Amino acid sequence: MVLEGLVPARGLVPDELDIAILQEMYRAGAVNLAGIDPRLNASRVAQSLGIGRARVAARLRAWRSSGFLRKYDVWPNPALLGLQGASVSVRVEHPRVKPDLIGRLALVDGVVSALEFQGEWITLSIIAPDVPSLERRAALIRSFAGVAEVEAPIPWRLPEQTRPLTPLELRIVGALRARPTATLNEIARQIGISTRTMTRRYSDLVDQLAVWFLPVFDFRAISNAVLSLNLRLRPGTERRSIAAALRAKFPLTLDGNSASVGPAFGVPDTIFFVTLSSAAQMEDLERLAESLAGVESVELYHLVRMHEFPDWFDRQLRGLIRAAPSATDRSPPGGARNRGR
Repeated sequence: MVLEGLVPARGLVPDELDIAILQEMYRAGAVNLAGIDPRLNASRVAQSLGIGRARVAARLRAWRSSGFLRKYDVWPNPALLGLQGASVSVRVEHPRVKPDLIGRLALVDGVVSALEFQGEWITLSIIAPDVPSLERRAALIRSFAGVAEVEAPIPWRLPEQTRPLTPLELRIVGALRARPTATLNEIARQIGISTRTMTRRYSDLVDQLAVWFLPVFDFRAISNAVLSLNLRLRPGTERRSIAAALRAKFPLTLDGNSASVGPAFGVPDTIFFVTLSSAAQMEDLERLAESLAGVESVELYHLVRMHEFPDWFDRQLRGLIRAAPSATDRSPPGGARNRGR
């Protein structure tokens, strides 16, 4: 569950092409909880960027070979399971307790991933039936040895859904979780349906944000510091002007929460992910952010790595598949293709 071992002494050196690829891959051009659009292969990204496919393909290979992109995790939209998700920030007593604590947090019911920062903070993704259940899980985590503080859960904005997953769709999601990079033809053969049916159902799942493809990154594989820049803005501040000012000085900047899927921060709060050419630029970034009109407060967190805990979603899907009718699964009613967007 927890990535062990050392990363290469000389890591991946990101540039503006990496940021452009990520903006294309992420839905709506911003880092968001629903992850990437899995249909955007190297050819389509290259076409959108107006560059050669070979350049994009080589960069994606470098992401994997360096260890920066470890894998993809595939989640069903929790709303389709009648569940609510939230982000919960945990402060530890000392960074040295994090490896053991992360292993214990993975055993908490509903904890499906963690984002680890340098120092004392970890942000968990937790799934539960409702907000009171999320709060009870947060209270449980507060009792763990090594935990100094647990902030209140921040519920996720989730795309509206009008129907549950069908038995066939549950099997498709389960197969995709097991083999996120398999071809649609391979998945179709695995679950015993035609490629045409698989293609149609897969498109429905992706278009409706019913299935999420989340890249699992290890930022230790990057030679540069990657920071989460958390800003509190005065009401009425134009977010785009803040983003433009940041990119003028730090071009390797990604939007963090402008999309419709993710933690429902307060309206004045905004996040950017900024890759620096060196850790020494952290103070420059902080000073710039504090100088921008409309910024009330600035917080910086150095990203370390992402952890995925697959057991919980796997158990949920197995139970739903066992309980589903064994009769031939029928297509959703007409017009379902574009629901939930």
